Amino acid sequence: MKIGIFFPNWIGDAVMALPFLDQCRKEHEKDKIIAIVRKWVSPIFESNPLIDQLFTIETNEDNSFAGATKVGKRLKNFDFDKIYILTRSMRSAYIAWLSNAKERIGYSGELRSLFLTDPYSQYSLRIHRSRYYLNLINKELFDISERSIYLRKSEISNAKRNLDVLDLKSPIAIFPGSVAASRQLPKSLLHRIVELGLNANNDIILMGGKQEIAIADELVTEFKSKYIKSVCGNLTLRETIALIHLCSGAIGADSGLGHIAANLGLPMLSLFGAGDPEKTAPIGNVTDIVSEKVYCSPCNKNFCHNKMDPLLCLYSMSPEKIWNSYLELLKKINN
Repeated sequence: MKIGIFFPNWIGDAVMALPFLDQCRKEHEKDKIIAIVRKWVSPIFESNPLIDQLFTIETNEDNSFAGATKVGKRLKNFDFDKIYILTRSMRSAYIAWLSNAKERIGYSGELRSLFLTDPYSQYSLRIHRSRYYLNLINKELFDISERSIYLRKSEISNAKRNLDVLDLKSPIAIFPGSVAASRQLPKSLLHRIVELGLNANNDIILMGGKQEIAIADELVTEFKSKYIKSVCGNLTLRETIALIHLCSGAIGADSGLGHIAANLGLPMLSLFGAGDPEKTAPIGNVTDIVSEKVYCSPCNKNFCHNKMDPLLCLYSMSPEKIWNSYLELLKKINN
């Protein structure tokens, strides 16, 4: 059989879908699994032995009706027996329908049932996102160790060379940013967290995309220390993943990089404001979250709507509490 999995569009969601991939492989041990992914999340799935083939949708390739139709017709060449659609958009269901897969399994809503052979009613959105995906193969529980992003030895070797060039040893990774503005950490909060880390004789590495370059450069300039460096905007996602793998732990916003760090087994402390940790907390053996649960959170908005107290959920956080929570995480490893 040929099995397609239409994976989510965002890095964090894609990582939270890895338990589904593990379980799906167990269900289809001898079948061919094709992962259908968007270009910007494809690095999450590279080198994964559970996947037989990656089908990549280029950026903006399916933004139009004609583009989505073209992608669907390309998928038709695989002659799928079954496609699982983890996304909730009408577009993904339409593309899967055009593939002519014999079984098309996904959640209903937005008239998606028209394109599905096996529409599932919307499962409780209060459950964790990983369990939400697993419900499509009638699973709820999973082995927390079976959720891995895979790295090649050459990628790890290159990451070690990058750390040598930066002159950092087992640094703490700090992830200041997020796709959503409501989840990006305030500069004042980041400054104090970095200060506490440096005062405790830790090397610090700031990681993120181009949108985090400015705030990371400001922090590096303010501290004037050789023990803090930024690689924001300088690395590919695969290079970033390999570098995270070599860090001693991580503290960061509710973001894709936080999910990656937890997946790789790092002590990961995630700072939740607008997001709901019950649904999207990173999955890992050594993880924790800080959330102040103010009156307006979790709002799940991409932009703060609180005009009276903007970003109260993040500004209410105590850097000292965050740092102490991180130290408690490290104790779990040592014990």
